[in-house]
Amino acid sequence: MAPLNPTKRLLSTLGLGWLAFAGLGLGLRYTVQVPEVTVIIDQSYCPPAQWQSSVVQPYGDLYQKSQANQRKISQVVVVTDIDQTALATIPTPEDLGNPFGQAPSPETLTELQQQFPETVVLKCGP
Repeated sequence: MAPLNPTKRLLSTLGLGWLAFAGLGLGLRYTVQVPEVTVIIDQSYCPPAQWQSSVVQPYGDLYQKSQANQRKISQVVVVTDIDQTALATIPTPEDLGNPFGQAPSPETLTELQQQFPETVVLKCGP
């Protein structure tokens, strides 16, 4: 068997290298899971400036990480003193709306946190 032309050897080596690189990249993309988080938003009333800094901005950071595939928001649950609602779609930070109503009981928030493996609770105040 005659040796291949050096140019052909170089091209075949580069081609196999890029093929292996692409295969490894695709394999990692589909096997490595990004962490999932459930966001619980206490939508009880607070001043608009505090709502923006305590809820909307932190949610915006999580939303950006979700868009960049660094962390996945599995669902968003909105809680008030009246009820709790799991939203059908993941809202953008602009879609969060305005706070209203009374704060839910601490037991309600604790129960919700226990229902999901990893949660982030966003609320006004401590």
